[in-house]
Amino acid sequence: DSRIGTGKSGAMESDKLLYSGLLVLAAGLLHLLSRLAVKRLQRGESILPGALDRWFKPAESGRYGELLWIHLCVMLCVWVAVGLTILYWLGWQDASSALLRRLVDAGFDLAGIHIVPARIVMGLLVGATLIGAARQLRTQLGQVWLAKSKWDTSARESVATLAGYAAMVVAVLVGLGVAGFNLTNLAIVAGALSVGIGFGLQNIVNNFISGLILLSERPVRRGDYVRVGSVEGEVRQIHIRATEIETLDRVSVIVPNSELIASAVHNWRLRDPYIRVVISVGVAYGSDTEKVRRLLTEIGVAHPLTLPNGTPGVPDTHVYFVGFGDSSLNFELRTFIRDVNKRGSVASDLRFAIDAAFREHGIVIPFPQRDVWMKSDASQPTG
Repeated sequence: DSRIGTGKSGAMESDKLLYSGLLVLAAGLLHLLSRLAVKRLQRGESILPGALDRWFKPAESGRYGELLWIHLCVMLCVWVAVGLTILYWLGWQDASSALLRRLVDAGFDLAGIHIVPARIVMGLLVGATLIGAARQLRTQLGQVWLAKSKWDTSARESVATLAGYAAMVVAVLVGLGVAGFNLTNLAIVAGALSVGIGFGLQNIVNNFISGLILLSERPVRRGDYVRVGSVEGEVRQIHIRATEIETLDRVSVIVPNSELIASAVHNWRLRDPYIRVVISVGVAYGSDTEKVRRLLTEIGVAHPLTLPNGTPGVPDTHVYFVGFGDSSLNFELRTFIRDVNKRGSVASDLRFAIDAAFREHGIVIPFPQRDVWMKSDASQPTG
């Protein structure tokens, strides 16, 4: 009988070890599959069908960092549950129950602060989930719901951005509350932040307030072509702290929002998308000025990218006789185009056309000439 009991006990121990190994294997497989799913979501790949896929599809702005936090919290709970279950199976029920109570309810003190690990993990999980939901809310609000309204694109983006940041603030506060943080202590935190602002956070707060002003007043919008100081390019994104401007060299320049508020900003697309192209040219004295004006006007009007005469709100293509130079009669061809990014190519095309037309009609483009007189000294010996 003792041998039978010993055999049964050994079989039960073997079964417990087998079940423990299978449980660890299942948890590891779940960890691996969930990690692969997170990576696919961060790359913008689909893992859910239909409407769910459209809702959870990542935005163009980049990868979602909160997915990693959600995965970390979930898998931490899974591995803790696996460990407690194995301890219970192996006969350490009291230790397993005490550890579970310590993690979930009792907690422990650290440097005078009472910490409950389960609340902290749950706070991280809830906060990260709500931040992800806030990000999706901003995307859906700007690209789907407000897209049906009559607002322009910049207004929809401003409303969506402000709503998204407000939702993220609420998500952080809810996460702190779930983690057990006393929200009444925020007054102490605010006091500490005010001291920090006085010592070195002025620029951060200034850029933050400037970002709110940019999003509300919208003097600069996404897609505008601007020049701020020495930076000139197209506005790609307006964030709460800084604005991304892409130059014609395809270089992204991050400009603090305070510079857009405090400095002079040249915005070519604030009121309309049109921009003037000015071509200066000089002709030789004695040239037929009326023919010069006619040729320049025809060249300006004939270009496919220049606006036709009679466009509402835009001056017609015109030629100005701007002055008498040292060696030339100076003219300016002034015309308008619709796309500021094309002004360089249009100006080049117009100069090619002017050179060809002047050659064909015998109009000379002069260049500065100087006569040099050499005076010899008669007192010097001629040798």
